[in-house]
Amino acid sequence: MKVYLNAGHDRELDPGAINKHLGLTECEAAYELSQLIQHYLEDNGIAVVFGQNDDLFAICDEANRKECNIFVSIHFNAFNGRASGTETLISGSTGSLMLGHCTMMPAVLVETCFIDNDSDWRRYDAHKDDVARAIATGIMQYPHQMQGTGALSNAA
Repeated sequence: MKVYLNAGHDRELDPGAINKHLGLTECEAAYELSQLIQHYLEDNGIAVVFGQNDDLFAICDEANRKECNIFVSIHFNAFNGRASGTETLISGSTGSLMLGHCTMMPAVLVETCFIDNDSDWRRYDAHKDDVARAIATGIMQYPHQMQGTGALSNAA
């Protein structure tokens, strides 16, 4: 299985969501978390293609050219400074639904926490390694979830 791991936004062109109070940018947080996830995946024998680019077309094109089996994009949410929690957005395919439920070419976008909520950020930051392991574990469980469905042709 080969995973395209996309750290959301772009550290040079698009910071994404911002927490001015704590001096945080989504692009930096997504890069850091994605690097942790990549480490756990590669340590478990999963091939990873990493990208961070403001051009979503270029990212998707690269994932397709590199023949990745799944696409996982890491982000941090923002709303009103009080919203909190995690969201996982999936494309409409059966494979994406299964991958989303495992967190666990299908695609998912993980909105890890609300970066503009100091409390939500601190909760995430205190458990960042656990979050990276959980996302990596969901990705690694995906081929097993898809066995027998025929939806995953070359992931094993």
